[in-house]
Amino acid sequence: MRNGLLSFILFCISIQQVSAQKYLLIEKAGNLHTEKIAMYDELTFQIKDDKVGWYTRQIIDMDPDGQMLLLGDSWVPLNTIASIKLNRKRVWPNIIGGALQVGGISMFMGDLWFTVTNQPQYSEGGMEFGLINFGVGTIIRALFSPIVYDLGKRKRLRVVDLTF
Repeated sequence: MRNGLLSFILFCISIQQVSAQKYLLIEKAGNLHTEKIAMYDELTFQIKDDKVGWYTRQIIDMDPDGQMLLLGDSWVPLNTIASIKLNRKRVWPNIIGGALQVGGISMFMGDLWFTVTNQPQYSEGGMEFGLINFGVGTIIRALFSPIVYDLGKRKRLRVVDLTF
């Protein structure tokens, strides 16, 4: 009896916390899948007509009526945000770039080992190819891995309140 009552009270408390959540949605035209960013997550963004660059602030509060975000200590309207960079990365560029980096390091270290142990028949071009593989893997991860949304006609931001 006591466990049942305790479980019921815990269930009621958890329902109250779930019922009032606010999310920042990144909507893409023609796509049903939306990206959700919750409160207290860090947001990396650019502001329109601002030459400073990228800002990283924590989302403190969201106003679904005014479509505004409390980032740090100031309210920012959603229509002033030009681009958003997400914290998560794309999977395939990370896998391919990481494999090239690890392969390049192993080729470099293997060629270095055979050079130190004076076995020149096994160390022909491994250092150069290893460095090239490592460089190509690093470039692939740097260029293709980050997810950046440029907001405009096809992508937009919206704050929603999931109160029921």
